[in-house]
Amino acid sequence: MEALVELLEHTSRSVFLTGKAGTGKTTFLNDFVKKTRKKHIIVAPTGIAAINAGGVTIHSLFGIPLRTFVPTSEPVDPNVAMNINELFPHFKYRKDKLDLFREIELIIIDEVSMLRADLLDMMDHSLRRVRRNQLPFGGAQLLLIGDLYQLPPVVREDSERILSKFYPTPFFFSAKALQGLPLVTVELMKVYRQENKEFLEILNAVRHADIRNLDFEKLNSRYQPDFEPEYEAYIHLCSHNRIADHINQKKLRELSGSSHFYQATVIGEFKETQYPNDEILELKEGTQIMFIRNDSSPEKKFYNGKLATISHVEEDLIKAVFEETGTEITVTKEVWEQKRYSLDAEKNIKTDIIGSFEQYPIRLAWAVTIHKSQGLTFDRVIIDAGRSFASGQVYVALSRCRTLEGIILKSKITPDVIFCDQRIEHFQQSTNANGILEQLIEQEKYDHSLHKVQMTAYAGWLKEAVSHWKISAMPAEVPDQKKLKMLLQNFEKESERLDNIARKFRIIIQQMSRNFAVGEEQWSEIEDKCKGAVNFFYKNTVDYFFLPLKDFYSETSGTKGLKTFNEETRTFLYDLADYIDRLKDCFLLGIPLFDKTNERDTSVIIVKKPTHLVTFQLFDEGMPPFEIAEKRNITLATVYRHLTKMGLTEVEKTFKM
Repeated sequence: MEALVELLEHTSRSVFLTGKAGTGKTTFLNDFVKKTRKKHIIVAPTGIAAINAGGVTIHSLFGIPLRTFVPTSEPVDPNVAMNINELFPHFKYRKDKLDLFREIELIIIDEVSMLRADLLDMMDHSLRRVRRNQLPFGGAQLLLIGDLYQLPPVVREDSERILSKFYPTPFFFSAKALQGLPLVTVELMKVYRQENKEFLEILNAVRHADIRNLDFEKLNSRYQPDFEPEYEAYIHLCSHNRIADHINQKKLRELSGSSHFYQATVIGEFKETQYPNDEILELKEGTQIMFIRNDSSPEKKFYNGKLATISHVEEDLIKAVFEETGTEITVTKEVWEQKRYSLDAEKNIKTDIIGSFEQYPIRLAWAVTIHKSQGLTFDRVIIDAGRSFASGQVYVALSRCRTLEGIILKSKITPDVIFCDQRIEHFQQSTNANGILEQLIEQEKYDHSLHKVQMTAYAGWLKEAVSHWKISAMPAEVPDQKKLKMLLQNFEKESERLDNIARKFRIIIQQMSRNFAVGEEQWSEIEDKCKGAVNFFYKNTVDYFFLPLKDFYSETSGTKGLKTFNEETRTFLYDLADYIDRLKDCFLLGIPLFDKTNERDTSVIIVKKPTHLVTFQLFDEGMPPFEIAEKRNITLATVYRHLTKMGLTEVEKTFKM
């Protein structure tokens, strides 16, 4: 949807993207993250969902404990939940994470149907605090992706009792943080998984618990309680892991021949609870398997959920046959990655690989749970929709299959297993924006883009930075005190001047924007004004701050007794360079505002210490070797080699080798 991409890209509007099963929500996510210019992260409420989405879990990123949260400062039973006061101590992040959180423009949350309201509120508290911004989520934009009619949040009975006192529902849309956020719902309408109109009508009626219009007779025509597959591959969809495991193990034992076992290779940080597949796969010839990833090769021989049969197994060789075509392929291993977000030197968000899980992308597939089937597509399924099916599971199970004819029902579908939470209906209808996307874009994209320019060009921070630097400069025994005094005077004078000009620019732009809205101003005039401002602040910051400070730092750098002063100066230089870079990268509705012919050399050149001395300094400050390895992105063995340069005897004493 081009309009949705434009809304996300050119406004600050937060969006809940939803749609029936098979409408392409995951496809949209994958395409969007390749195109967006916004600094974004992807998170999910569960480990498997995070890995599948190419992101990280909410708990790991925000350091949030696995406890129920209630949005109050009043005392609560610590055995049941924690309040706001107990939550805040968990927000003591290291500088690199603080920097990351302050750079984020867009937070994408996948599988949001399983996201509880209290977890979303914990994210909100964290972001407001670390971003020093009391707007919801610290001013960051949200893209929430999922289907509320599928799998709901998991809430234990004891948690539900206390959560119900603060939240009307456990769903994410009941979070307190969203009460101050103009969230809109965009629903993808075209279903790609199923094409038959009658089947789609049945699925829609099940989804909305439309008992009156649900054709039970047509649906239950697939009721065959004694059915046992003979030749064609079917997969049982089960409510619980133990049921699926029992069916899979029973079927595996019934096969003749010996078992072969395939051990996964796990490297680095990868929690067992987040393993995307069995650590040890047991296979025999004749095993019915399911691929759990799309084929990444150009041939695209299989997709996530495609069934096949193992035709040959050896120690390092697995072959499988597709039933429909009789095609045999050699199955190769795939790698799932555990990621962590960080910032690169240009303040862009990057993903670091901190762990990997390598295994064949297949699992036993005579049976699978509803949870593990989410997002998968099957040609033939066997469903026992008994009372053990939870809210949304009947719809998820039925919608996994391409056709009604591919479904076998072990028990009849009755009205008592089909129900819908009307609060979901109300939320989605009240926030639906499908018909007004273009209108929202027109209303908001100009203001949003102008706001970003104003925030980028804002020079008020210079006054505070100069004041902070002055505190470290006054007691410093700098050789050229006269030059330092002159520098401080100029900085104070120029920071005051630029702050006043920035304020005037903001007033002028706001007036021009109002004139544009009523047709009394051309957008090209606003664009020219913004170009002038960006290049003005660039030139003045470089000429009156960056270059004089860089020149002064070149004289004091390395001078004995000025360590603290030089560190503060270096920090000021980095902040100036960051501001200058932001001005150079400033855009207005995709149009670059900076004139590259004005570009100057604003690199901060610092003589680097030898790498082993950097390691030793961290060690001398009390950091253990494994943390040094992680911080410097080097191996533990390299850390030890660096430390031995201080003397083998001392290292032996320290580590008791």
